[in-house]
Amino acid sequence: MLGVGSLFKKNSNVFWGINLSFSKKLDRPSIPIAGVPLIRRYKSLSANQSNQLKGRQLTFTIRDAQQWDRKRLRDCPAFHSMGNGHNSEQWCFEFDVPDGPTVFLPQLELARVLFLHDNYMSRICLEHGKLSSDFNITNINGHWQIDVMLSSSYPIAAFNDERSRRFLSWILMDPEARTSFESIHQTMMREHTSSGQYKFWDFSFTPPCLNRTKLEVSGWHDWSSNSFFVWEIRRVEDLPSSMPDELDFYHPDFKRQVTGQGGGANSGRPQRPEEHELDDEEEADPDKKRVVLDTESVGLSFRKPFKTNRVTDKTRKANSGKPDDSEPNELLSNKLSPNGDNVTGTIAGADYDVLSDESDDAHLYASKFEIFSQVIDRLETNHGCQTYRYPLRKLPKLARCTKHMMADDANPRCMAVVEVTYHGQVYHFVEVDTSDAKNSISTLLILINGQDGLWDGWIVSMIL
Repeated sequence: MLGVGSLFKKNSNVFWGINLSFSKKLDRPSIPIAGVPLIRRYKSLSANQSNQLKGRQLTFTIRDAQQWDRKRLRDCPAFHSMGNGHNSEQWCFEFDVPDGPTVFLPQLELARVLFLHDNYMSRICLEHGKLSSDFNITNINGHWQIDVMLSSSYPIAAFNDERSRRFLSWILMDPEARTSFESIHQTMMREHTSSGQYKFWDFSFTPPCLNRTKLEVSGWHDWSSNSFFVWEIRRVEDLPSSMPDELDFYHPDFKRQVTGQGGGANSGRPQRPEEHELDDEEEADPDKKRVVLDTESVGLSFRKPFKTNRVTDKTRKANSGKPDDSEPNELLSNKLSPNGDNVTGTIAGADYDVLSDESDDAHLYASKFEIFSQVIDRLETNHGCQTYRYPLRKLPKLARCTKHMMADDANPRCMAVVEVTYHGQVYHFVEVDTSDAKNSISTLLILINGQDGLWDGWIVSMIL
């Protein structure tokens, strides 16, 4: 994909499309607006994008993004020096990096990384008042709760992911983020043009201030003009936020999973094909579970992370028996729709996993280990043990497994590791948070003989 063009919408349609420029001639060089999370210059338009660095890398810290100048790509010297620039009429931000180049950052690329992480956010950014109609925010005596309306089209399964909850709540509740997101629709209403049966618009919005936020980008550096054209934002560090320390999400259909009793069999999960084909001419069937496609992720982190919970008043019993192998598992179709749900849809919808939340937030779950910490304190006080407490670790997410998250609030399941030295012998105490289970598991006591450096590798292999 070489360039990003104008957005367009037929007057009779609900959703917008976006024109793209490719290295090969295509019959229809455009995609629905829902595909924005996959758009990266000089990379394939696919869920199997490579994470390989393209272009030159540049890192800088933002002072105030709202002071950036608004320019067309044709005003960027580096854009012209590439020799194969496309869509020069698109909007970008221009700003100077201290002791560095003048940077030209496409506005859609910044919005994609900050807000347009998934199918839902990409679609509704151009709809008036959609966040207000889909979510209701309440604050009762300091307890913040976001109620998800039954009419909301936000995929309910996404609330099982702490990353999705955190960034959604930031867009909903942070004043600067909310104002910036809603400026997308407002700018479109002011600036779009009409021709025949179509509306056209060159993407633009008002960014948040982003003071002291660090961006890692890649692109083209023209040394003669000392200008830099950004192809892709690869990492965003220290996002500012004005958020409560903790908040809840509630939806009437949220269910808490509990383990069933007995050894009855349960059917296996449907099998995923090795590759999926996205058919943007088909709508998604609301009765079929949307499939989340792993794509190249963007690393983002908050300066002050906050905790989100999924709360529910319902339970769902899960079988504890072995899968029933009497019949082969259902094979999912390889065709998926990148569009929203519609009663006329016939295939499952596709969503994208483009977020990598790198916030240093494990401390938010330290209260789950208070009793364990008291035990370690007693070993120090009563028995003279020397201890080293490793930072809390989140259990990694594994394919087709949900044990990495708590069943009650869908927060990450954490593990505490403490190194204890007693009479010259080194032990490791491992405690896993099982506060959501009917039965807890015992603290694991490990004695490792051999090289000191073996511990980190061993503990990772033990988790996996």
